[in-house]
Amino acid sequence: MQNLVPIGRFSQICRLTVKALRLYDETGLLRPAMVDADTGYRYYSLAQAADAEQIQLLRSLEVPLDEIQTILTERDAGLRRAWLDRHRERIEARIAGHQRVLNSLRILLSGEGEEMDYEIKIRTLEAQPMVSIRTRTSLAELAGVMGRAYGELYGYLGELGVRPAGPPLVLYHDPEFKEDDLDVEIGVPASERVPSRGSVITGELPAGTVAYTMHPGPYGEIGAAYRAVLAWMQTRGHESAGPPREVYLVGPGQAESETEYRTELNWPIR
Repeated sequence: MQNLVPIGRFSQICRLTVKALRLYDETGLLRPAMVDADTGYRYYSLAQAADAEQIQLLRSLEVPLDEIQTILTERDAGLRRAWLDRHRERIEARIAGHQRVLNSLRILLSGEGEEMDYEIKIRTLEAQPMVSIRTRTSLAELAGVMGRAYGELYGYLGELGVRPAGPPLVLYHDPEFKEDDLDVEIGVPASERVPSRGSVITGELPAGTVAYTMHPGPYGEIGAAYRAVLAWMQTRGHESAGPPREVYLVGPGQAESETEYRTELNWPIR
């Protein structure tokens, strides 16, 4: 058993607990170099210490175990970076969610948490060509999904030489809120109809009447605008005629602070 050490000694070398090493063996992430057939003792080679250190580093970065296995076995450096980049987006979305929580807590502590007075109006919209990507995602990952989708949509219009015809928007197709399984359609109005390609579909925002209001401030506080529009609809006897739309008039990249964001909520009615 030259260059092999028992699991306890390997644990000391790698700064990984014996419990963790047993789990990594069971999941196939880091199997022992040898298992004694009589005693069941696990032995590791010193060469495996480098893999163990990589696993420890990735776990400290909160990379899921199944993704660690993919990253360690992937030989293409570009694909490894892509996996790590997806994890970076996941962490950034989590940080953004915590920031929204802190902002809401700050408002409560400052006594500024009274319901905003939204002005609700009606407008009639013409049918509008649009390119969009419809997908399912969680609220925590929505920002990252939207960023990638808008990059693809604007890139496609740019390739075709077609101008956007308005600010970006999102349609929420669920009849009820599902935090971990949102059915969203991420879209960009276009100056003309274009062919569909891959995940990009071409369609249109239908003509019709919408109740609308402006929400100033962070996206995480837009629920108050939804409540205001829905209360207004119920008071006046209107019913929903389609999925509500958030139109992003001013957002990231256009404002220095979330307090400067401007989102128009459009809700089709009849």
